[in-house]
Amino acid sequence: MSSLGITVSRITESFVCGMPTTDEATTLRIGTGVPVLRYTCRHIADTGRVVEVAHPIVRRGDTTVVDFVIDLDGP
Repeated sequence: MSSLGITVSRITESFVCGMPTTDEATTLRIGTGVPVLRYTCRHIADTGRVVEVAHPIVRRGDTTVVDFVIDLDGP
């Protein structure tokens, strides 16, 4: 994005877990009883404008690990 003059200042991700659709199960080669994790990733510029969206990203839920690190800078 920087080559386009865009500064990404925030990335947000939203997660939802559920049972797969028939198409998702076929694509992921899993059974219809295996839960999936669907998430949306948004890149937001320093102007507040959403400049990129990946939706939905679908992963099998029984083997996916979502790991967050949140650094808090104090005064």
